[in-house]
Amino acid sequence: MPILGFLLRSTNTRNSFEAYYAFSEIANSLIGSDAKVIFSSEWDFSPITYPMSFPALPSYVLLGMPSLESANALVLPLAGHELGHSVWLNEDLESRFAPDVDEGAKRFIKANWAHFIEAFDEHKDRQPTDEELADNMFIKLTISDISQLALYQIEEIFCDAVGSHLFGQSYALAFHYLLAPSLGFDRALEYPTLQNRAEFIAKFGGINLADHGLSNFSNEFEDRWPPMTKRQQFHSSAADTIGIALAEKMFGCALDIVSRKAASFAALPSAQPGIVRKFENSVPAREPRSLPDIVNAGWTYLQSQKSGIQETDRGRIEWISELVLKSIEVLEFRNRTANA
Repeated sequence: MPILGFLLRSTNTRNSFEAYYAFSEIANSLIGSDAKVIFSSEWDFSPITYPMSFPALPSYVLLGMPSLESANALVLPLAGHELGHSVWLNEDLESRFAPDVDEGAKRFIKANWAHFIEAFDEHKDRQPTDEELADNMFIKLTISDISQLALYQIEEIFCDAVGSHLFGQSYALAFHYLLAPSLGFDRALEYPTLQNRAEFIAKFGGINLADHGLSNFSNEFEDRWPPMTKRQQFHSSAADTIGIALAEKMFGCALDIVSRKAASFAALPSAQPGIVRKFENSVPAREPRSLPDIVNAGWTYLQSQKSGIQETDRGRIEWISELVLKSIEVLEFRNRTANA
């Protein structure tokens, strides 16, 4: 039923259909020529994806954007994160990084044995030796649980990295616009904290956020923690520690893939000033190079009009979104005619 609902909403005119062709091109480049994109809306106030492993639609990438922001072209970069999930699967990165995660879980248990005993007091007579970690079935199960949680987290970090390296500053700005300061519900432990995600984007995303008024980017976010038992706290702390340790590696891996497979689509700072000048004259870009360049120019134009974004700026955002979407249509027309 959720998939049928998703497919039904994909026909609704609230969707930014202008971006469909551009995202299809990027998906084909990153994932393969058989990848097919369905662009739709979701009632969750967060972009989501049903990755390519969905059994009934094995070669489809289903991108869902928040319904309340469907007409806001400035949040399109967040779909770069959702594409990242399919890249993760396509590249089989879980198998590649699972050994690192497993070793990280073992190191955490050894380094935090006192806290482990507090959470699992039935093991208070044990010692954190290599033999104990290898042979004790219960500890092995704990390592497995931590590793699975950490794998979820580093996948999310990798997806933020794909979005950052593909879209540049507009990914960070859209991330901030949609998710700061809080979504109003408890943090899901399968995700890194919002503050950690923001810190990773700022440190490893190759974006000088101070130039965009976000010099203390991670401080713009806050997390609500759900009630947890001591065992859940231990699992969560271990997964967070592993995610922090592997974050730079995730961003490096994403940069390598984007550079090899989608360099012609990734944001190019020198391509944006010309588009901004067109927007200043209230006309769409004439010869845009890529979707990320257009959206970056949209954010630059918005920030040049007024510092910060308030709800009263909705009309201004809609106007800039129209310029962005019309420019994306120009991009599709030029690409289709060039490839005809």
